[in-house]
Amino acid sequence: KLSPDLVTLRTDRHKVKQVLVNLLGNALKFTPSGTVTLQAEMVRPKMVALAVSDTGIGIAEADQTVIFDDFRQVDNTPRRAYGGTGLGLSICRRLTMMLRGSISVQSQLGRGSTFTVTLPTVLRK
Repeated sequence: KLSPDLVTLRTDRHKVKQVLVNLLGNALKFTPSGTVTLQAEMVRPKMVALAVSDTGIGIAEADQTVIFDDFRQVDNTPRRAYGGTGLGLSICRRLTMMLRGSISVQSQLGRGSTFTVTLPTVLRK
């Protein structure tokens, strides 16, 4: 879903692609049934927000503070159902920072999550 006031985003497309592939992959992995959406909109002058939302399993509030850390997962037990290394979101955070942006999460356990990446519309070196 694209906002009608969206402008051209001039940035490192490879980094943005990696972030979106990771966020969309996670949303699909943690949404056994339901929906996953990608939304892009202008949030303030010269800033765009890319939001990946799902109706999946969600993340408890206490866990939301650590999910962007290296090798951190909500379920660290050896039998965890979803796999992974716990690096995906930390890589997203690093790439987003390299693009002079920010990443955040809003989630409710059992109701889904929204990861929002806010980026400048023009990447200045």
